[in-house]
Amino acid sequence: MSDISKTTINLPVDLKKELKKIAIDEDTSLSGLILKMIEEGMNSRNKSNKPNVFSDED
Repeated sequence: MSDISKTTINLPVDLKKELKKIAIDEDTSLSGLILKMIEEGMNSRNKSNKPNVFSDED
């Protein structure tokens, strides 16, 4: 991932504190943690939006 676009988001103070604690526990940066969470959410979303290729009718 060589192309990076900087963006700013507004987070509730309590949520940011929780995320910072998780980032410290996972030995990563806040932005690294948020990026990982976004990627996981996108992967989950993409999987749930794919049509079911298996059928119970065999």
